[in-house]
Amino acid sequence: MESIVDVNTLFGPLPAASVDLTVEVLLDLMAAGGVSSACTLSTLGLLLDATVGNAATHAACSEYPQLVATATLNPTSFFGDENMVYRIVEDGFRLIRFFPAMQGWPIAYQPFGSILEILSNTNLPVMVNITHPGQITELESYVGFYPTVIFSGVDSVTLPEAVSALRKKPEWMVETSKLVAIGSVRLIADTVGAERILFGTGAPAQSLSAALNALTHAGLTDADRRLVLSGNAQRIL
Repeated sequence: MESIVDVNTLFGPLPAASVDLTVEVLLDLMAAGGVSSACTLSTLGLLLDATVGNAATHAACSEYPQLVATATLNPTSFFGDENMVYRIVEDGFRLIRFFPAMQGWPIAYQPFGSILEILSNTNLPVMVNITHPGQITELESYVGFYPTVIFSGVDSVTLPEAVSALRKKPEWMVETSKLVAIGSVRLIADTVGAERILFGTGAPAQSLSAALNALTHAGLTDADRRLVLSGNAQRIL
C-alpha cells in the first residue's frame, strides 16, 4: 500500500460545517482512506485565539502520533513578540498556516511580513490559504524572500496565477484540496514538476475520499503519484 501524507486537515468547531469536526472523526477518515499521517490544526487557532488553538493542536498531536502538529498565527494579533514565534518551533510544530481572508487581513500587511522575517531563520514551511485572484501575486511581491511557501485552496480560477508563481519560485509548492478540475494536477506536474505538489484534502470539512479519487485519476506516473502522496511532504516536513 502506498504511503499517504495529508498536509491539510483540521479539527474543532467550524461555522461552515454542520457538525463539530472532532479529532476522532478525522482519525476515522484517515484510517478508512489509508492516510498514514496528517498535518492538522485546531480551528480555535484560526477562528478565536492562536495560543489556545495551538495548545489544543499540540495536545491532540501528542496523543496521536499519526497527527503532525500544525500551528497558526493571526498577524492582526501580533505585536512583535519574537519569542512567541520561536516557541512554535521549540514546541515541535512542523508547519505554520495563515488564513488572510478568513481573519480579515491583506497579504501586504506589515505584521505578516514581520512574522515571516522571524520564521525565515527556521526551516519551517508556511502554508497560506488562497481564496481569490491577486493573493499569490501579492505573496510573491511582498514575502518572496521566504524559502518555502505552500499555496492552499488553489482552484481552477487561481491556478494560472499559482503556476506562474511556481515557475519563478522554485521552492514554493501547492496542495491539492481544491484542484478537482480534470487536468489541474497533471498541468502543474507537467509545467513545474510533481515534486512541487503536496496531497491535501481539507478533511473532515471536505471529502478525503474525493481528493484521493481525483489524484488517482489525475494521469500521473506512478513515481509522480508517490511524490505527491507522501514523498514531497516527507521531504519538507
